[in-house]
Order: sequence, then C-alpha cells, then structure tokens
Amino acid sequence: MKLELRDNLIFATIKLWYQGNMISIDNIVVDTGASFCIIEPSVLDELGIAISVDDEIETFYGVNGVYNYIKRTSDHIELDKDMILNDIEFYIGTVDESINGLLGLDLLMKSKAIIDLAAMEIIFKKNQ
Repeated sequence: MKLELRDNLIFATIKLWYQGNMISIDNIVVDTGASFCIIEPSVLDELGIAISVDDEIETFYGVNGVYNYIKRTSDHIELDKDMILNDIEFYIGTVDESINGLLGLDLLMKSKAIIDLAAMEIIFKKNQ
C-alpha cells in the first residue's frame, strides 16, 4: 500500500464495500493511535448509508475531546490488491474537516501491517 506524507500526516487510499456497493476513499490518515477505522459521513453518501434513530452510538475519548460515532460492518475493506479484509467494523463520524477518515490500529493489526516509512508504504505480512 503506497503512502503519502502531507501536512505531517501519512495518507493512504482504501476501498470499502458496503451492502454490495464499493467506494474508493482517498485522503485517509494512517493512525496507529486510533483504535478503529473511522470514515467521514459525506464520503459515504454514494453508498446510500443513511443514519437512523435506531443506530447505536458509541462514545470515544481522544486527545482533543469526546467523540460520538455510529458503528457499521463492511462487506470488505481493501487495503491493497492482496489485502482484503472481510466483515470489518468501521465507524461513521467526522474526525477533522480536512481528512476523509482514519485507518486505525484494528485494521493495521488484522492485516499484519508493517509500516515502512523509508519506502512510504505498508507491507502486509502473509500468514505463516
């Protein structure tokens, strides 16, 4: 997975499948300090994900305060052509207006990611 250093943040692109539809999401910050993958709601508009009163809201505490997010489960999340994770939970919510979300520690650990900052890429360790 190719990475880009911009504004002192590491950015990547992922593909998310939800209820049979796929969207490519760029401007995702790779964040080892984030517990979970969080996606900006406006990015998900073309997938038809609607927020409803029945949604469960989860509260997280971060460096800059308290955040409320809605949890959903994807069909798959593709981090790289050779790294597709099935049935992955993600959260819907705004992290910062200038980014489309966070690639959190949950996906990095499940994919056995090795972040190579010299090469600006993530390598995924295959199961031994």
